[in-house]
Amino acid sequence: MALKNVCKSFYTELGELRVLNNISFEVKKGEIVALIGPSGSGKTTLLNILAKIIKPTSGEVYLDGEIGYMFQRDHLLEWRTIWKNLLIGLEITGQNDELHQEQIKEMLHKYGLDGFTRNFPHELSGGMRQRIALIRTLSIEPSILLLDEPFSSLDYQTRLMVSDDVYHMIKTEKLTAILVTHDISEAISMADRIVVLSERPAEIINIHDIKLTINGLKTPLKARTADEFRQYFDQIWKELHK
Repeated sequence: MALKNVCKSFYTELGELRVLNNISFEVKKGEIVALIGPSGSGKTTLLNILAKIIKPTSGEVYLDGEIGYMFQRDHLLEWRTIWKNLLIGLEITGQNDELHQEQIKEMLHKYGLDGFTRNFPHELSGGMRQRIALIRTLSIEPSILLLDEPFSSLDYQTRLMVSDDVYHMIKTEKLTAILVTHDISEAISMADRIVVLSERPAEIINIHDIKLTINGLKTPLKARTADEFRQYFDQIWKELHK
């Protein structure tokens, strides 16, 4: 996946509002890339361009797989059971068959959620709802996952736990992912690379390759204990607050 010189402007009665200015970067297969920048810098606009919800004003977008989009809120339908919620993506895409339903059941079992299919969303914690929302997104078998601040509605402790779970699911399913977040620590702990954006109109300030010294397999929680973590945090903080 790659973006080359992507620009986006919106036009209003007051004239042109330029949001993105010559954005170019690549995302390797199986990589998690975090986008971080000030509020209103166009991060969600960039995700919407990748999801083909809107078109860029100019520039090129190259995609090599199906897109799955996970929003800030889980958007579970309160009047449907968890199982019925999980089938929504399959119903929309015309894939609601036995094979795809079995794949959902396997993911529920793999991630310890198979005992909640008859529950309704209000009976689950915020963290469990986000895990269900991710499985629903994965049910259509995307190879590229877009995450728009998926933990922002959770309390701090739950955010840490769910980010570990989501990271594990992304890596286990061998997905390519782009994560939008305002949280520098979250970006460092989850991403392989971080793209730092300026204020609107957004341009790329820097791209950081995140290399952390960790004993054993990486998890977002372990990543926060790495010696290099504070150095990345301080550098990105300075770039965002110039």
